[in-house]
Amino acid sequence: MTDKKDVMENELNESINLIDSVEEHHEEFGSFTKEELVKFLENFNLKENLTKAQIFLSQIKASFDNQVFLEREEALQRFITEGGAEADFEFKKDALTQRFEKVFSKIKIDITEHYNNLEKGKQRNLEIKNSLLERLRKLIAAEESSLSLEEFKNIQDEWKKTGHVPVQQSQELWNNYKALVDIFYNNRTIFFELKELDRKKNLESKKEICEKVEKLVELESVNQALKELKTLHEDFRVIGPVPKEEQDALWNRLKAASDKIYEKRKEYLSSIKEVQEQNLVAKLAIIEKAHTFSSFESGRIDDWRVKTAEMQKVQEEWNKSGGISQEKAKELSNKFWEICKVYYRRKNDFFKELDKKREENLQRKVELCEKAEALKDTVDFEKVARELKDLQARWEKIGQVPYKQKDKIFNRFKEACDHFFNRKREQVAEAEKVFFVNLEAKNTLIKEIEDFVAGTEAKTVEKLKAFQATWDAIGFVPRDNKKEITDKFNAVISKFIDASVEIGQDAKKNIRLSLEVASLKATSDGADVLKKKEQTLQKKVSGIKSEIQQYKTNIEFFGRSKGAEQMKKEIQSNIDKLEIELKELSQELKILKS
Repeated sequence: MTDKKDVMENELNESINLIDSVEEHHEEFGSFTKEELVKFLENFNLKENLTKAQIFLSQIKASFDNQVFLEREEALQRFITEGGAEADFEFKKDALTQRFEKVFSKIKIDITEHYNNLEKGKQRNLEIKNSLLERLRKLIAAEESSLSLEEFKNIQDEWKKTGHVPVQQSQELWNNYKALVDIFYNNRTIFFELKELDRKKNLESKKEICEKVEKLVELESVNQALKELKTLHEDFRVIGPVPKEEQDALWNRLKAASDKIYEKRKEYLSSIKEVQEQNLVAKLAIIEKAHTFSSFESGRIDDWRVKTAEMQKVQEEWNKSGGISQEKAKELSNKFWEICKVYYRRKNDFFKELDKKREENLQRKVELCEKAEALKDTVDFEKVARELKDLQARWEKIGQVPYKQKDKIFNRFKEACDHFFNRKREQVAEAEKVFFVNLEAKNTLIKEIEDFVAGTEAKTVEKLKAFQATWDAIGFVPRDNKKEITDKFNAVISKFIDASVEIGQDAKKNIRLSLEVASLKATSDGADVLKKKEQTLQKKVSGIKSEIQQYKTNIEFFGRSKGAEQMKKEIQSNIDKLEIELKELSQELKILKS
């Protein structure tokens, strides 16, 4: 019978350990948000879940820490993207994290206190039972009296009421107690009567235990049923012997009820293992997917941002993939998170290199600031304006600088540029006043020329040159009025030319061309138009020069015969015409270039 009991006790202990190992990863908190994890802890009933508390806390802490890690990585990436350096990054705990740490710490303290009190209680129980053994030894050594049996029953009752002792002293304590009880019965004249009466009481107690075991089958939690079964088995063993004729039936009853719980455990473990196998396949697939991230390379911030978002989705998928067997859980978890760390190390290396590049950009922009500051008080406004605009174009191409220096360096450069351009605007504003005076003077001159053209005085070249000289001497007018006033002047000069009898046709032609050039220069695209005209004329000039040269070469090949002389005259006539045309085109080209 003892061997059967030992087998059942070993099987019971193995079952509890196995269920614990399965349930260690059965409760999944990976899909919980931070707020849900905090609320779960705040509402956690430690007394009702004491056996699972350590498992729950471990899983909850891992899930919460992982979410904090992801938040920190995201905040760090955002900080660096905005121009900050990783060394300057500081991640502050939010209110949820502070709440979590507070309630988590309290539960850990409560658990520690509970087990400390439990150990203290077991030590007290050990002291009580040792004192009961000492009382039993004294009772056995003393002479038998009418009070001996009553004292013996009192010792038995106190022994049963006293709770568990430290496991390392439990067996030896029980062996000593059983031996002393046997000695007491053997020493008493009413041994058999007392023993039979005691066995009947034990029978009733063990029947009650069997009834309790039979009801355990109805419990929803298999693990809870196994743990209560273990306690009932210990109570069954401590109670003592029963009448021999009841012994086998009673044991078979206990075993039959226990076997039902074991069968329920078997079915439960089977279903859990099936789910764990499915979860294992899913986790291996996720690890394979995560491997692609560990070799990711890119030189663009946006690519890293997109890839990090994908990595976070894979991590969420891992957290929701469910529990697996204990022997594989730690290995796979370490493997997965090491892959994640490799990716984040590569990402951090990228941003460190980015920080280095931004420091170089900062130095280049400092150099541009120094150049702008050296130019800001120069009086050659047109030249310096071009140089500063070139510096601004180079500034735009340099790229980002460290976040903390971004505004400071930009404001320094802007201040130097603004200083110069404000001075230039003031100078232009002052010049604008003179330009309007010049505009009025030119309008007056145009009116004077109109009156002169309408009069009878001779329209001589000298008078035309005088008008032109006066016009040129007046100076610039506002940009918006330039074309209009030029067109008015050209129109009145054209009337002057038409009215003149002293100016030859060639001169008139040249003057009109000069007026056309002046008119074009007053327009925004005039320079391009003049350039094209100049190129066209140059092609014509080159063509005529080439043609003249060809004619001259041909003349040299003719002899002195009568027919040859006539041919030479014709060619020379062509050369003369071409040279006249060349002279006219050269004059036009000269006017265009002027």
